[in-house]
Amino acid sequence: MKSILVATDGSVLSGKALARAIDMAKQFDAALTIVNVLDVIPVGQSLKRFVQAELPATTLQPLPLPLLSRYGISTLDGVETLDAQSGAVAQLVSDRILADAEATAEAAGIRDVHTVSASGDPAQQIVAVAKAAGADLVVVGRRGLSGLNELVLGSVSQKVLHHIAADVLVVA
Repeated sequence: MKSILVATDGSVLSGKALARAIDMAKQFDAALTIVNVLDVIPVGQSLKRFVQAELPATTLQPLPLPLLSRYGISTLDGVETLDAQSGAVAQLVSDRILADAEATAEAAGIRDVHTVSASGDPAQQIVAVAKAAGADLVVVGRRGLSGLNELVLGSVSQKVLHHIAADVLVVA
């Protein structure tokens, strides 16, 4: 085993997955890739459709919106800004999660550590990053921050299991 990928979202369970991946990377003297996937919901797109439905058909100009102005959004441009801001905040959180995980791995003596911040569907991105890194093993937590989502959509760990050729360790 030469390369291990671990996915982390900052949850307690992904912390356990990170610890297990670090132990295995030490045991096999393997490279460790740590991935965090930004699953940013583009709120602005939904709001934009809502706002456009409220605009008169004869104009494309942004109009004041009483309902959204309570939240500091008074124009269509404000709605678009919302997505940019939420994406920037999500990136800051991702950077912090990855920096903390990298520091933990390095403190444990892992010499070859890489971090990747990806965005999109978590399972698809974990699989893509694992393939790009040439990972022999993918380590994921049984559940992450998604909570009830996995009952409705299927868990990220299940999707990874079904879409990757590498070994997968699911940490409970």
